[in-house]
Amino acid sequence: MAAPAAKMPPIWTTGSTEELNTGTWRNDIAVHQKRPAPCHNACPVDGAIPEWIRQLRNEDIHGAWLTLMEHNPIPASIGRVCHRPCESVCNRQQYDGAVAINALEQYVGDFAIRKSWAFPSPTAEKEQKVAIVGGGPAGLSCAFQLRRMGYGVTLFDANPELGGVLRYGVPDFRLPRGVVAAEAARVVAMGVQVVSGRRMCAADLDDLQKDYAAVFIAFGAHNSKHLPQFPKSDPNVVDAIAFLRSVKLGAPMSIGTKVAVIGGGSVAMDCAASAIRLGSSATVVAIEKRGAMPAEEGEIADVLDEGGALIDGAMVKKVQVGSGVFRLGCVKAELDPNAPAGVIVPVEVKGTDFELEADTVILAVGQDPEIDDWQASLRTSRNMVTIDDRYMTSRDGVFAAGDAASAVRFVSTAVGDGKRAAQSIARYLGASQAAGEQASAATVGFADINTFYFPPAEQRERNKLDAAERNSGFNEIRLGYSVEEALAQSDRCFSCGDCTECDNCFYYCPDMAIVKDPASPLHYRVLEQYCKGCGACVTECPRGAMILQEEMK
Repeated sequence: MAAPAAKMPPIWTTGSTEELNTGTWRNDIAVHQKRPAPCHNACPVDGAIPEWIRQLRNEDIHGAWLTLMEHNPIPASIGRVCHRPCESVCNRQQYDGAVAINALEQYVGDFAIRKSWAFPSPTAEKEQKVAIVGGGPAGLSCAFQLRRMGYGVTLFDANPELGGVLRYGVPDFRLPRGVVAAEAARVVAMGVQVVSGRRMCAADLDDLQKDYAAVFIAFGAHNSKHLPQFPKSDPNVVDAIAFLRSVKLGAPMSIGTKVAVIGGGSVAMDCAASAIRLGSSATVVAIEKRGAMPAEEGEIADVLDEGGALIDGAMVKKVQVGSGVFRLGCVKAELDPNAPAGVIVPVEVKGTDFELEADTVILAVGQDPEIDDWQASLRTSRNMVTIDDRYMTSRDGVFAAGDAASAVRFVSTAVGDGKRAAQSIARYLGASQAAGEQASAATVGFADINTFYFPPAEQRERNKLDAAERNSGFNEIRLGYSVEEALAQSDRCFSCGDCTECDNCFYYCPDMAIVKDPASPLHYRVLEQYCKGCGACVTECPRGAMILQEEMK
């Protein structure tokens, strides 16, 4: 007798997998998640970098500018002078070179200036007023953020024009004064009152606090540090800030034909490059080795291309003056690795002494804020105003940020601190606390990026004038992107952790467990009854915007 035919399970005859509730098999479930990109975490202003670059890639330049200005009201300026910590951690750096974020920021900022775009007016006016002392990056940033919240803002500045170090310290070949003026004017146009040419001091605090609900101090750091081996009384020993200011004002100091610049930061490079444009030779003496100098490598390379010289890992031990010429007794040096954090302790390398001659010595070894007349009213420490984690000083209602209160002397850091101080001031004045963010997701790493979807593409920096053209004047040396270059560079961005609705998760799911859902914050929904946690969607997500999350049984 023949064996009975095997009975096929009914589920095999349905023609559909909908009856296979494969979700019961899983230990992990797929989750769409907006994850922070490393560039965002490194950005001093907390800029939404993947978002505005995606808007630029989609040719929504106005949208990109609006997203940029949420955190930074001066992108054309920052796009020229930022130290670019975002690029150093860009995931694309491990593939074919970091995205030129700084250049893209300049492009969007310049486009906004050409189009005369204005910031939106505040939706409601508040009765409270805030006084801001200092019109540099931190002061402008704080004024912008407070004004867009509706607070009345009066900005006091000692200079005739706003911009602080951007206007009076950074040479035109790096940051044209017209760019600073345009971006400062756009902040003022929001309704910020400006009192220029007035230097405020601690004696003014009582009156300010009578007239204003809060005061924000951001007067910058304009006192150059001195080295004891150089005679203070010698007119040919020049501090870097005074020299750069004289150049910006169109009345440069007389510096002779041979200049030595002492220092290894951006200010030192600006001084050397300015001296070259004024017809002098310039030699930079830096205590750090080239790779450890605070100045960006591009700035150092520019000075060398233009005919400057660099002596790195060296210091000046003694100074002799004779017949109007300095003879600098120098020696090679190494930095003591056991020195406290932030303290430079040089150690001489024996037998490496040498001599350097110069008509003028420019000291570019750091700056301190002018706090002498503030110490009677505010607590200070290490030549800075002391603040707490709310940016509040020792005096209730008086806040501070930027170079006046921080040893981190980067322009973008000052802009970020100005923004956060404004938020703190608003809370102090009674503004409701913004809803707390969800628990932070893990930062997207290079291993989370599926590079199959990103063909190699050239990392293209901004074009530069050639060295001969640079030396002939103070015209800007880095030329901005064309629209084609900007779009090509924005297309290189991985958009780490930022879902772009490519539909890979939808198409590659073997169980049809992912559906499109416009009502969902991320426009997709995972059907729990079907997702078996295989991870195909996570693997095929180009940008690390999906994860597998362990389920508690």
